[in-house]
Amino acid sequence: MKEKDIQDLQNAIDSVENVQTKEQAKARIKELKKEIRKLEVAVIAIGLGILSLIILPIIGIISFNITLALTIVGGVLLIIKAFKDGEVFELEKFFLELVYKQSNNTKDGE
Repeated sequence: MKEKDIQDLQNAIDSVENVQTKEQAKARIKELKKEIRKLEVAVIAIGLGILSLIILPIIGIISFNITLALTIVGGVLLIIKAFKDGEVFELEKFFLELVYKQSNNTKDGE
C-alpha cells in the first residue's frame, strides 16, 4: 500500500473513534452514503463518456487521434481513483454501522 492509502485509512479510523453518540454515528453514516452515491454517479458518467469516445470513432462520427486516446486513458484513471476513494468510504461506513448497532444493542440490553 502507498503512504497516501495508509493515511486515508488512518483518517477513516480516527473519524470512527471520534464518534461519541448514536446521533453522530447516524449523521456520519448518512454523509458517507451521500459521498458514495456521488462517486457512483461520477463513475457512471465518466464510463459513459469513455464508452462514447470509443464508439464514435468506430462508427465514423469523429476521427481517432492522440488527444482522444489520452482522454480515454485519463477517464480510466479517474474511475480507478474513484474506486480507491470509495473503498475508504465503505470501510468507514462499515465500522460506523458496527458502532451504531452496538450502541443500539447496549441500549436495548439496559
